[in-house]
Amino acid sequence: MRRSADARILSLLLLATVVAPGPVDGQVSGVFRIYQGTAELGRESFRRLGDTLVLETLVPVVNLRVSSRTVLGGEGFRSFSMSVTNATGDTTRGSYTARQDDDTLRISGQFGRTSREVTRAGRPALVLPPQSTFAFAELARRFPGRDTTVLVLVAGADTLLPVGMHYHGDSVRIAFAGLEIVGAVRGGGLTEFTIPAQRVRAVLANPTDTLLPLAGLRRPAPDYAAPAGATWRAEEVRVPAGAGTDTFSLACTLVRPAVGRPPFPVAVTITGSGSQQRDEDLWPLLPAYRLFGEVAERLGAAGLASLRCDDRGTGGSTGHADSATTADLAEDTRAQLRWLRGQRDIDARRIALVGHSEGAMIAPLLGAQDRAVAALALLAGPSKNGTEILVDQMLWPIRTTPDLTPEVRAERLAEAERQVRADSMPALAWLRWFRHYEPLRAARLVRQPVLILQGALDRQVTAGQADSLAAAIRSSGNRKVEVRIFPGLNHLFLPSPTDGSPAEYTALGDARIPDEVLNTLTSWLVATLR
Repeated sequence: MRRSADARILSLLLLATVVAPGPVDGQVSGVFRIYQGTAELGRESFRRLGDTLVLETLVPVVNLRVSSRTVLGGEGFRSFSMSVTNATGDTTRGSYTARQDDDTLRISGQFGRTSREVTRAGRPALVLPPQSTFAFAELARRFPGRDTTVLVLVAGADTLLPVGMHYHGDSVRIAFAGLEIVGAVRGGGLTEFTIPAQRVRAVLANPTDTLLPLAGLRRPAPDYAAPAGATWRAEEVRVPAGAGTDTFSLACTLVRPAVGRPPFPVAVTITGSGSQQRDEDLWPLLPAYRLFGEVAERLGAAGLASLRCDDRGTGGSTGHADSATTADLAEDTRAQLRWLRGQRDIDARRIALVGHSEGAMIAPLLGAQDRAVAALALLAGPSKNGTEILVDQMLWPIRTTPDLTPEVRAERLAEAERQVRADSMPALAWLRWFRHYEPLRAARLVRQPVLILQGALDRQVTAGQADSLAAAIRSSGNRKVEVRIFPGLNHLFLPSPTDGSPAEYTALGDARIPDEVLNTLTSWLVATLR
């Protein structure tokens, strides 16, 4: 799925952090610059005063700022509190507290409309805030020089997970949730961290440096208007969604051809996982990328209408995404179908669904239930359940890491797979649904024509899943299935300069979708919906 199995999972993404050597007592503070390739993904500031740790983690890539305060005690912690906002800090997303009460953790959280108070048994050594790995540096400081395993509480997931620390000379290897974090120990502290699987590195800013504001804090206002001379028109519309007391509306762009006679055939685009705007851009990670913006323009020029919408709670759309599963997001697409069928210049008999990644899970789910949908185009569509997808994603970097002995590689592969399969974060509704949903069940019920497009170097939804998906659709007698696998393209349908890993995304020079992909999709939709 997109962006490390997606932005919902990105709340648990490990971004490397370092802590400068310093005394155990007294104040230590600094700022770390976190890079993937040459792109600066975020910064983490820290301040230690006695037994209190104060952190602020800023990651524009996921529009996130997390401020936390931890009060330590003994080999564990006494209390923890954090606030979560958007990157600019002017919109609150939620808050979270945890308190150690003898052998019981008392946890409370408020995210969007969802609030909870839970208890957990155990005494974790520390709390891991979203998007921060400073906790690992702190653990190495508190448990120096000896191999050990301790528990951390993953804030937001309400889950206790083991962290293994293995020392060798002046280096430490930290194992957590299937990932390896490597640090150098000098002067009594950790001086740097890297995460080889994610190709992430961290640089401790020099105290004398003047840091410019971090790029990507404010998203430029999107422009969805048709350019001068376009052979299609773009209209901003709002689509009602939800039910009962939980109603909201989606901000969308309806593209209609400027030539030809209505009613027009139409394609509904369905974004990948994470809170996406309608173009499915990757701002600020890859600002020029706009998969569905390019698709809509190409379809409009070919005489097809299209509807693309901001996800609930994102961009101009209202509603709440905090507890939404993929099934809930499918209902939002169903609302778009209802709305389109009420438009006089849209042909309700010629509506296609075009989904990417998670969107290509949603399209067969809806197509199997709604036979009035005319066609499905699945871009990087999964055939496996989420657990197997996560296993693929976690094992690939280990398989391709150089300079590992066969024995060490086998050991790390087995440990990573064991941790992924442990299903240790059941409190996250989206992840729980994603882990257990079997896409092939819906695929076997699809009767519409289907186009499956796949990048051969996709490391988020492996290329072999395209053939598995096609076989499942054909198994019930549906022969109207075409598969096209594009050599050299990654999950974003962009040319890969390396092995297709998500770690390369920040370094991609050209974010335009190749004509070969757009032409294949457009010509198939025109022929199928004619």
